[in-house]
Amino acid sequence: MDENLDRLLQVFPIVISTCISAAKLGKPKIHFELTIIDEASQCNLALSLVPILRGKRLLLVGDPQQLQPVILLAEKDNAVLKERYRIPDEYDYCNSSIYKTYLAADSLSDEILLSYHYRCDEKIADFINRKYYHNRLQVKTGKKAEEPLVFIKVRDNPGGIKRNSAPKEVEAAIAYIKDHPHQNIGVITPFANQSELLYQAFKENHLHQISCGTVHAFQGDEKDTIVFSLCLSETTGQKTYDWLKNNRELINVAVSRAKNKLVVIGNERSLKKLHSGSGQDDLYELVEYVKKQGKSQVSQRENNSRALGIKPYSTKTEQDFLRTLQLALDQIPAQAKYVLAKEVSLNAVFTTNDPPSDLFYTGRFDFVVYRKEADGSQLPVLAIELDGSEHVQDALVIKRDKQKQAICKAHNFTLIRVPNTYARRYHYIKTILRDYFLSR
Repeated sequence: MDENLDRLLQVFPIVISTCISAAKLGKPKIHFELTIIDEASQCNLALSLVPILRGKRLLLVGDPQQLQPVILLAEKDNAVLKERYRIPDEYDYCNSSIYKTYLAADSLSDEILLSYHYRCDEKIADFINRKYYHNRLQVKTGKKAEEPLVFIKVRDNPGGIKRNSAPKEVEAAIAYIKDHPHQNIGVITPFANQSELLYQAFKENHLHQISCGTVHAFQGDEKDTIVFSLCLSETTGQKTYDWLKNNRELINVAVSRAKNKLVVIGNERSLKKLHSGSGQDDLYELVEYVKKQGKSQVSQRENNSRALGIKPYSTKTEQDFLRTLQLALDQIPAQAKYVLAKEVSLNAVFTTNDPPSDLFYTGRFDFVVYRKEADGSQLPVLAIELDGSEHVQDALVIKRDKQKQAICKAHNFTLIRVPNTYARRYHYIKTILRDYFLSR
């Protein structure tokens, strides 16, 4: 089997496959110089391992601001398995794609934001750019339509027989399509029951050229005009709305499918009733943005994604700190020689026979000081963390810091934390190191 693959690769060095079909490409060992996974934000962890195992290097292409893979494993079962096998949050099967896992667990690899946007009309793109991408997208499309944003009011929206369906919005969608027969239109909705209702209605009205489906079904697709049926009716529950209102991946995909025109259909009374008026509400902001032709306020979503280049501290700060740390270390009177290493995993510093914590195999130290031994080996003696504001503001980061501190304490290993604002303060760093070595 491997011999046949080797012969094939001599003639066809590039092979295109789905993740699951990659299992047919020889045994699970390295056959390729590079594995590229496209739409990696939609690939689950298990299936992604099939092609990953077959490549020496890995390139992930995707967008963590778009929809994650659909996982059928029940959340309850997932929680039980996580606890039983001590699976860290980075490797959560239900709540992570392979893309998000690497962003969380791999702090060494390069990341590149594909910042040029060529699909949407500038007004359509401006919403997602301000909301989800920290204004880092460079929109190259310009103005593509006279009226790129349209809101269609459905005055009475009692809801359908099935949960999360709205026949009045279906009627409004059909009316819009018939009024614009020459537009390339796609109709999307957050809910499967509404998607089925739309499909049946289009079939009965002989609108066979119109694509419709849930937002999940449209990821990777695009249309000149996207009609977005919100499906918020008098029967929509608060829990349903709370799930939808800040579903950043779903809203981002829904908006960015439209090239020239985004048409939102909804009932303002239901929307205002469900919108509490306090706290963040991306869906409400989207409707206001469409109604006011892009002239409403758009609040920026907090985002720590490394894909956007947002890190606890900048690369330059890290380099400056490394330079300061090395200079200070060289000035400390000591008989032994010390060297520095950056981004060192915890399990490279410690060994243990105990069941590993959820941080033991995924956590890293920003910097580790090693002492050179006479036999040429290096002994880790000290770790230093460079902390940004998230270490005092983000509950998850604070929790992981405490876990890391507990691991260091259990191994009698010193961990020193330095605010990133002190990265260039040579005398401050020198004092910390001097005090440490004098106490030994």
